[in-house]
Amino acid sequence: MEDIPLLVDHFNGEMNQKYNKAIAGISDSALQMFMNHSWPGNIRELEHALEHAFVLCEQGIIFPDQLPADLRTISEPKKQTSTESIVGPQDILDVLERTDWNKAKAARLLGINRKTLYRKLSRFNLSNLPQ
Repeated sequence: MEDIPLLVDHFNGEMNQKYNKAIAGISDSALQMFMNHSWPGNIRELEHALEHAFVLCEQGIIFPDQLPADLRTISEPKKQTSTESIVGPQDILDVLERTDWNKAKAARLLGINRKTLYRKLSRFNLSNLPQ
């Protein structure tokens, strides 16, 4: 189980090249779904689930609603009303680091507006981090 985040990052890099995309990664809630799954098909099943989400992803980060249906039904998260509500602090930090702290670019990749990003930075006490 501890290898899942590393595998997700590895496959994310490969798929960015394969599909010519710039997906920064997966949201905390999507990662939690990956961590809760038993993976009877092992690494190959994980790769296919991520590829499914990758193809559907139109934003800069993969969210649970883009994961295969069978994976979502196993560990259904709390219903969220919008993409904005499921962007967590680790998602924000990951995308900001990948965009060299360009907040406008990070907000676009996260699928939220810049004002929402600033509000979340303040709420999660991330606005005073070194850039």
